[in-house]
Amino acid sequence: MHTGEQFTSPQPPSPGPGGGRGGALLIGGLAFAIVFLLIVGATVGYLVLRPTLFGGADGETAVAESQTATDPEATVSDPATSEEPSEVAEERCWSPTSERTSKNPSGKLRGGGLEFIPPAAYGGRDSGGYVHFLNDAQTAYAEVEESWISTMTVGKVEWQPGVEYPGNEVASQKIAKCFFTDGNWGGKARERTWDDETTKPVTIAGMPGYETRAVVNFGSDDLEKTDGTEIVVVVLDTEQGPSAFVTDTALGVTAHEEAAEKAYSSLTALSG
Repeated sequence: MHTGEQFTSPQPPSPGPGGGRGGALLIGGLAFAIVFLLIVGATVGYLVLRPTLFGGADGETAVAESQTATDPEATVSDPATSEEPSEVAEERCWSPTSERTSKNPSGKLRGGGLEFIPPAAYGGRDSGGYVHFLNDAQTAYAEVEESWISTMTVGKVEWQPGVEYPGNEVASQKIAKCFFTDGNWGGKARERTWDDETTKPVTIAGMPGYETRAVVNFGSDDLEKTDGTEIVVVVLDTEQGPSAFVTDTALGVTAHEEAAEKAYSSLTALSG
C-alpha cells in the first residue's frame, strides 16, 4: 500500500559462493508455480461456468460443442435454422418431361397400359408431349386442312410430383379441360367456348374407368372444313397403372369422326 512516505528496504546479506543463482532459481520457481495455479484455477472456473452462460444447465451445450469440434460426424441441431418441407404448388395443366418407353407392336400404337389400331386416314405419328398429364405417349394424326389436324393419343397418366392423384374421374376431366385452356389452338380458331361436357363411368376390355366428352366451338375462325372440335378422354385402370386414350376430332369431317370411333372401339390392354 502506498502511504506517501519514503520507504527504504534493508539490504539483504551477501550470498555465499553460488548462493545468488540458487536463490534466484528458488524465487523464480515459486513465482512460476503461483502463476500456473492462478491460470489453472481461472481455466477450471471458466469451464465450470460456461455451460450456464450458454444456457446448458447440465452442460449439454458444452459437450455438444466439444463433440462437434473433435468428431466430424457429430452434429448439433439448430431449431432456428431447420426448415419445414415446402408444399408443392399445383399447376392447373401440368406436363411431365416426355419419355417414350413403350414399343409399338405390329399394326398398333401403344402407350402406358393401352394400345389401339390406328385408322388408315391417320398416317401421321408423334411421340411428344401433346397431351397434358400423359407420358410414354404415342399420337396418330390426320390433316383437316393446312395447319389444322385431328389427333388420337394413348399414354400413361402421370400426375405432378407432390400432388395426390385425384382418381380417374377427375383426371379425365382435367386432361380434357386442359385442351381448352392450354391447347395449341394458334390464331385460326378464336372466341372458343367449352360446351356439352359429360363424364360417365365406363368399362373397356374389362378395364374400369371414366370417359369425359366435350365440344370446343369456335365463335370465329379462319378454317373452311370445321367450326369446332370434339374432345374425348377415357382414363382406365390397367396393369401398368392409370392410362388414357384421347381424341381431338374436327367436327364436320366425317372421315375423321368415323375413324375416331373406330379407333376407340379397338382399344385394349397390352397384347403382350
